[in-house]
Formats: sequence, C-alpha cells, structure tokens
Amino acid sequence: MKYLPNTLTLANLLCGSIACILTIIKAPIEYILILLLCSLIFDFFDGFAARLAKVSGPFGKELDSLADIVTFGVLPGLFMFTMLGGDDFYSRISTFSNGFIHNKYIVLFPFFGLLITLFSALRLAKFNLDEEQSYYFKGLPTPANTILIFSLYYLHKNHTYLLLDNSWFLLFITALSSYLLVANIPLLAFKFKNLTWKDNSLVYSFLIICIVLLIFLKISAIPILILIYLILSIIFRKKIISNGTKTT
Repeated sequence: MKYLPNTLTLANLLCGSIACILTIIKAPIEYILILLLCSLIFDFFDGFAARLAKVSGPFGKELDSLADIVTFGVLPGLFMFTMLGGDDFYSRISTFSNGFIHNKYIVLFPFFGLLITLFSALRLAKFNLDEEQSYYFKGLPTPANTILIFSLYYLHKNHTYLLLDNSWFLLFITALSSYLLVANIPLLAFKFKNLTWKDNSLVYSFLIICIVLLIFLKISAIPILILIYLILSIIFRKKIISNGTKTT
C-alpha cells in the first residue's frame, strides 16, 4: 500500500504525457479525452490513497506537482497552442517565407497559448507554499482550468463556433485563464467536513447544477459551469473563508 499513492501519481503523469503526444500528432480527440479523464481520476485518488496508507509526506507532494505540471500545465498549453494555429505552424512559416504573410506576428500567435503552461507552474508553486489552500482554493485549480481549455478545444474540433476560430478571442481566453490561475480569489473547494446539507450546501448546490447542465448540454456545459463556479465563489466569498477558518 505504501507504494500505491506514488504509483497513481506516476499513472497521472503517464496519461498526461501520452495525451500531450496525441495532441501534437493530431490523434482522435476521443483518445485524448479518455487519457485526460484517467489522469483526473489518478490525481484525485493519489492523495486519498496516501491518507489511507498514512504515507503522506513532502516527497509525494513534490512528485504530485511535477506530474500535474505536465497533465494540467503543458497539456492545456498545447490545446491552446493548437487552437491558435500551432498544428499548422510549419505551413504558416513556409507561407511567411514566401512573402504571403505581411504581419509576421501572426506566425507567433500559437506560442502565446503556452502562457497557460507558465501560469500553471506558478499556480502549483503557490499551492505548495500556501497552507490556507488546504481549506479553500486561491485562484482556479489547474485541473479545473485544464477541463475548461479542453472543452473549448473539443468544441473547436467538433463544432462550428465563430468565436473559437477567432485568434483574438482565444488570446483573451489565454490571458483570462492565466490570470485566474494565480488570482488571489478564494474559490470553493470540494472538501466535505461531513455529509450534512447545512455544512456543504454550496458544494451540493453546485454539484446538482453540474449534473443537470451536463445531462442537457454535455461538454458544452463546461465553460458555463466554470463561470457559475467563479460567480458562486465570489458571491459567497466570506462564507468560504469563514468555513476554512472554522476548519482550522
């Protein structure tokens, strides 16, 4: 049992690494989705297994962050890189070299997507040093941000949304995503002190909204759910902080 938590963390890293490769080689998006879901499951249960086996420690915490920077840092950065035209980068360079593109900065647009990777690294470093985030989050968690960026990537590949074909809109999403990762905004953490409605009303309410919207809108619901999550956290900011204080 003492090796199980780190094994799950490495499984998260493996799935995230393969998902990065599949994104680069333009593999079917369904495969990437399966790997991302597996990574999320492994990421959730590695901490649970560590507490169960009573082997929590700094080594596991550092290993978890190293795995997360790939799965929830490099991978969403690659999603945005691809949406901004990175999957067609070499042909853009060729076109630019032949004189067809007059604005050379358009060629560099895809690399701005990697800002998500950089700010994810900052987010993970802050999380490791901030003890308050054991009770509530400050800034958007990297798994939630990855789910958001993947949902946009999925919609970009499978549907026709004019906004998701607009580089300026995608740059705005990149900037907003990067800011939210490190913003000093208390956000709801899905940690139950008990199973009563009174002490977990916000979490239960949000989970009910998630289930309803996912049933009717499927993956298109994810950007809406992230927005609702942020709004609820801002509205009930004082309650979230006070609940964390009570827990301490």
